[in-house]
Amino acid sequence: MKKNQCKIGALAMILIAEFGFAQNRDSLSTKEQSIKEVVVVAFGKQKKEEITGSVQSLKTKDIANLQNGNVLQGIGGKVAGVQVVSSGQPGSQPVIRMRGIGSINASSDPLIVLDGIPYNGNLNSIPGSDIESISFLEDASSNALYGSRGANGVIIVNTKRGKSKGLHIEADIRTGVNFRSVEDYSVYTSPQDYYTAYYNRARIGEIARLTQPGAVPSGTNPHEVGIIALTSLRYNAYNVPFSQMIGQDGTFNKSAQLIYQDNWKKLLFKPGLRREANVGISANNDQIKSYTSLNYLDDKGYLISSGFERFGIRSNLDYTITSKLKLISSLSYTYSQQDFGESGGFSNPFQFARNIAPFYPVFLRNDNYQIIYDNNGNPLYDYGDSSGPNGAGRSYAVYENPVANLQQDKFRTTSNLTNINLGLNYEIVKGLDFTYNFGAYLENLKDLRYGNTVGGTSSSVGGTINMGSTFKHTLNHQQLLTYQKKLDKHSFNILIGHELNKIKNEGFSGSKQQLLLPNSLSFDNAVKITDLSGNGYEYAVEGYFSRLLYNYDNKYFFNANIRRDGSSVFSPDSRWGTFYGLGAAWNVAKEDFLKDNEVISSLRLKASYGQQGNDNILLNDGTRDYYAYQDIYGINNFGNDKPVLSLKKQGNKDLKWETSKNLNAGFEISLLQNRISLNADYFERKVSDMIYMLPLPPSNAGSYIKYGNIGDMINRGVQANLSAEILHSDQFQWNVYANATHYKNKITRLPAEQRNTGLVSGLFILTEGGDRYTYYLKKFAGVDPSNGDALWYRTALNPNTQKEETTVTRNYKDATDYNTGKSAIPKVYGGFGTDFTYKGFNLAVNFSYQFGGYGYDDIYRSLFHSDSYASNYSTDLSKTWTPENPGAQLPRVDLTSTNQNGNSTLYLIKSDYISLQDVTLSYQLPDGFPQQAGLSGLKIYVTGNNLYLWSKRKGYDPRASLTGVSDPYRYSLLSSVSLGFKLTF
Repeated sequence: MKKNQCKIGALAMILIAEFGFAQNRDSLSTKEQSIKEVVVVAFGKQKKEEITGSVQSLKTKDIANLQNGNVLQGIGGKVAGVQVVSSGQPGSQPVIRMRGIGSINASSDPLIVLDGIPYNGNLNSIPGSDIESISFLEDASSNALYGSRGANGVIIVNTKRGKSKGLHIEADIRTGVNFRSVEDYSVYTSPQDYYTAYYNRARIGEIARLTQPGAVPSGTNPHEVGIIALTSLRYNAYNVPFSQMIGQDGTFNKSAQLIYQDNWKKLLFKPGLRREANVGISANNDQIKSYTSLNYLDDKGYLISSGFERFGIRSNLDYTITSKLKLISSLSYTYSQQDFGESGGFSNPFQFARNIAPFYPVFLRNDNYQIIYDNNGNPLYDYGDSSGPNGAGRSYAVYENPVANLQQDKFRTTSNLTNINLGLNYEIVKGLDFTYNFGAYLENLKDLRYGNTVGGTSSSVGGTINMGSTFKHTLNHQQLLTYQKKLDKHSFNILIGHELNKIKNEGFSGSKQQLLLPNSLSFDNAVKITDLSGNGYEYAVEGYFSRLLYNYDNKYFFNANIRRDGSSVFSPDSRWGTFYGLGAAWNVAKEDFLKDNEVISSLRLKASYGQQGNDNILLNDGTRDYYAYQDIYGINNFGNDKPVLSLKKQGNKDLKWETSKNLNAGFEISLLQNRISLNADYFERKVSDMIYMLPLPPSNAGSYIKYGNIGDMINRGVQANLSAEILHSDQFQWNVYANATHYKNKITRLPAEQRNTGLVSGLFILTEGGDRYTYYLKKFAGVDPSNGDALWYRTALNPNTQKEETTVTRNYKDATDYNTGKSAIPKVYGGFGTDFTYKGFNLAVNFSYQFGGYGYDDIYRSLFHSDSYASNYSTDLSKTWTPENPGAQLPRVDLTSTNQNGNSTLYLIKSDYISLQDVTLSYQLPDGFPQQAGLSGLKIYVTGNNLYLWSKRKGYDPRASLTGVSDPYRYSLLSSVSLGFKLTF
């Protein structure tokens, strides 16, 4: 981040923070409104003043303008304690973390509850226009009733229902454009610059090599070595031969003229059209309240052939059968189609566009460098397979061309999803209710991967088709008995319940090669079967629970929750766990000494504590282990068509629940008739008996894995929400808000055998006293000015002194890996924004930020490679060592010294950022104008999401990774700008 940008961002944050931290601007209006605000909690609703834990809410206003296929992608910076890591792929599921890291090898994902029933699907099936509110339950007293599934927090999504009498119709139509949010890394875009750089890599490498004792020249001089290296590239984009391209003095031939160049990025990345239409119909009378909606979304990605399309219908019904009996239903069906652009390997378009040298053509050319067309007038594509001009072929990504592949191949997932929630409520006697809730989630997923017959790796086998089908259904049963009673100043609410949740998943997939018809996606179109597989799983969790809510005179509040859960993941001997939550709150403002205070409008103190479990164990591939205590075998064919069993995972009958003990303490205060509001919490999450892969004997040789409970961890932190109403009049209102979260993660216990050495996990090390994402790397010691060698530190025992000594080495393999003490976890993260209203105009601006952590920029590191194949370089290559620049801070880059840019502290980078998340400008037409067109209201608006990023380095996006490590294959975040119309009838 540039210094002036840093200062501007910091100044903006300070100015906003002067007015306070808060995430819910709807609660700013009046004291009465704040007291009566109702928040959705576990198995019901509570007044905001009654809540003893940490519950935050986003209302319709906060969600309405988000332009994301999955609404959770757009909440970054809006809720304290919540981190959001998203992909740019339209419709993708973001990674959500609430109040730190919940586990190492089990899932840290929060539970999603939709209309009261745990939800196992992707929220890309629900448009933001259908959502009434989203509640975030962050502490044990709030989410303990969800038992084993609520250890990492709970997100409760409530869809809209019928309210006021009569018929009401609202239509929201918007159209816009999607484009790339963050510019990619700065690499060479000119063939001249690349040829010069490649020539110099070879020349400089030869100079450095000749400094070694006994070295023999590779050519007559370093210049000749550089020219020979250029010749090996084969593709010459200029009208002079390679031998005449660069002179002895290293300058490029001024007479050379460029005869062709294709722009890979412009062909791969283009603005995509975004269209969305939502219609909601509410029809209500004294007996029936209904909400019905239709929604359509066509969300094209900026990567060609990628996008997300959705069509959905919803019907929510509240039916009063008798004065004592009520029926509640929520029915929805969603069809969606997601076309993906992400893939691994050289064919990944993001990796490819960044790394392909700028002289390699997209289109196939003849010996005169003219594009070749097929019989239909379509250009042919160059796959680098020696079919190029004069027989040229690539040394990079041979047989790949993502521009062609994305147009000719298919990577698609089609989903048919039905969600049914039914509830029957019966009032047995006054104050005593029985509710039976039933939820059914049915999902049929179909995956298609088609590799074309024309070009690329798939064409070498005559084309490929892979098809997979997965059917998953979840059934949930809840029986709830609720008793409410008020005796004078005492109020009681007692809940007793039982819940059974079952999941069953069945999948089948097959792969075939050798297609007959080049463009047919039928599975029968291919004749050679290469793979057939099928699998499935079943999972069940059952719980018995109870909750007591008590308040005295609306001043003193207490709640107690307990739940006994049994999970099929664990063995019968350790299957059941008991979880609980306790909370208390004191409404201080209602005491006599503050009752008529003109400054303090409200003041609440609160504290809670509880314990929960986690049975969501993850395997190496990121999928869930539903059979943790059982041995899992694979059935293999080793060539003789006889089935052979092989152990894939060793079960552990002693494996037990991870447990999370949560403490929360805080206060809420409003000042000056609620014009300034502050909510602050201190929290602790102690995770015990963490599940992790056990060290196994050398004889295992990586053939199977085994999990066990090995350690403990704690997250300690504070979070604050605060808002201020700066101005309020009949025609002008101005509100500001901000929120901040700070936490520290610490591992407090490891197995005895790893206590001294720690556990190495990729680029990180787990040690007692350290955190989950502490970098473990070789330390960069600078550059040898005599030859440009990279230097690293080495710590070893001196045999003479018997003491450890640290020296500098140029041998990468001899360098020591160190605990750097630098972590990917930021010191503080959150969001801030403002909202202006003048007459019918409204402007809302929201930001998110994080400061104090470190990232590891592996993409940047890879752009200083010493590989001989022709992939691109960072333009910062000019800052590396050369004989002409011996004082450079970056080491020499040549064509042979592959360890010059090995993983080290050189590529650590501050992960600070400020992001302009969304801006909306709207105008509500005054009464009279819409009525002339038969409308009751009309709003016109322009909205933009994910609009700008201030960060340390161009291309590096700290928002895209929870660990801070840049991913070369990830779909970079997208921005959206739309024009919309909201009509009411």
